[in-house]
Amino acid sequence: MFIFLVFILFVAVSTFFLIQKKYTKATLFMLLMGFSYLIVVSCIIIYMSKDGYYYYSLKDFFGINQSLQNQLMFLPVSRITLIRLMNLFTMVFLYAGLCSAIFFAFQVQFKRRLFLLAALAVPCIIQVILYDPSFYTYLYFNLYPDYVSSQSFISAYEALHSITFVLNTLYIVAGSVLLIYALYDAPKVRQIRSNIFMILISYISVQVTYYYINYWAPDILINVSKAARFIRFKPISLVGNPSIYILLPYIVGFCLLVSLYSIYKYTRIQNSIKNQESVISKNIDSALLTSRVFSHYMKNELLAIMAQTEFLESMCEKSPEVVEEIRVIEQRCRKVYDRLDAVHQKTLKSKIELEPIVLNELLDKLLREMQLELKHTQTKYTPPNRQLVIMADPYYFSQAIENLISNAVDALEFVPEKSRLLTIEIIVKNKWVELVITDNGAGIAEEDVKHIFQPFYSSKPTATNWGMGLSICLTIISTHGGKINAESKLGEGSSFHIIMPLLSTANN
Repeated sequence: MFIFLVFILFVAVSTFFLIQKKYTKATLFMLLMGFSYLIVVSCIIIYMSKDGYYYYSLKDFFGINQSLQNQLMFLPVSRITLIRLMNLFTMVFLYAGLCSAIFFAFQVQFKRRLFLLAALAVPCIIQVILYDPSFYTYLYFNLYPDYVSSQSFISAYEALHSITFVLNTLYIVAGSVLLIYALYDAPKVRQIRSNIFMILISYISVQVTYYYINYWAPDILINVSKAARFIRFKPISLVGNPSIYILLPYIVGFCLLVSLYSIYKYTRIQNSIKNQESVISKNIDSALLTSRVFSHYMKNELLAIMAQTEFLESMCEKSPEVVEEIRVIEQRCRKVYDRLDAVHQKTLKSKIELEPIVLNELLDKLLREMQLELKHTQTKYTPPNRQLVIMADPYYFSQAIENLISNAVDALEFVPEKSRLLTIEIIVKNKWVELVITDNGAGIAEEDVKHIFQPFYSSKPTATNWGMGLSICLTIISTHGGKINAESKLGEGSSFHIIMPLLSTANN
């Protein structure tokens, strides 16, 4: 039958994820949610197969033929056990669904995580106990008739069922709201947002189909007679349009397959760093020889320029202002020379070496090193009050940010000095950190924005700009597992967004 084939497929894919370690806490909970759903539906079908009330109508509901129904009827599992399994995995489904949404939406600290998981589990455990048929029978036999009447006992459980129905509905609604929030709060990267949207759609689809068939669970599903020492099983109440139940196995299967695909897409994003590194490393390797030759040539030219500035300095001893400017030229040439030498040393190794670094500390250091370049520009930067840790190569990541800041300074060339503004922001969103570098310069034409990260593309004269800066930035950021995009309007300035996975945070 289709639903059992989906069950086997779901278990196979889940096992593959676990073996390959392609998962996060959120995806683990979502896999548990899907697994619980399939257990519950399977238990409902088997329970109904054992109930004579549905003997001639089960085929109309779930497309089960008479032969299969007979086999399910004689399975060596009691209806008491099936009720327990339905109740248990119903609560696991609700619990795992809400937990997966929480971990998708927030980065929860370890202590709070344990408290939150325990707090959400308590109502679920209580319901599993209260709705256990044996516990229900034990209470009835010990309370009736000395303490409560039969009707009062049944009424109390009906009131309890109304309360747990509202509580379980809140679990479903809360999970959906949290995933909507995660989508709203996600970084402005199409791949990330589309993936979260896919997860949201599959999550809501699974929850809606669950609610349609299993809104009543958990429940007792038995009537007890103390005098006769007899237990009678109640049929499962199927409500709504009967034609829906004919399609229900296919709807459930489709929703779970969409859910599996969503998890697959999510884990691909989590593991995309390795895939990107393997491709980009080849591109970097192919450019190593050219980079070394270029570095050697530029270092010789810079040494020649510094020699000329020494000669000019000796000729301008009587003009201190000119001497000061010449020394600035020497200082900048020395800085470029040292940077080229570092680049040359880096190209001896073909790999970017990722390590945990504090983003705000790296940015503070970089801004101090660029004081001369920024002395004619008003820089607006407020360091965050937390240490934001990312995985990055300190040298290459600094090079990418420095290139963007230098481009922003160049864009302010024709803006009056008093009006030049460079804004640097660090924004934490969900499990990502976004670095935004904005200038109020000339801006970029709309038709050019989509081309600026292409190699050798530049809106500046090719004699002074080779069009490699932003292409290199894209390569570096992509190799780090991050994303970079640009927003610009001609005459209003430009804004560059670097989005990196956030490893951890700590108070300063």
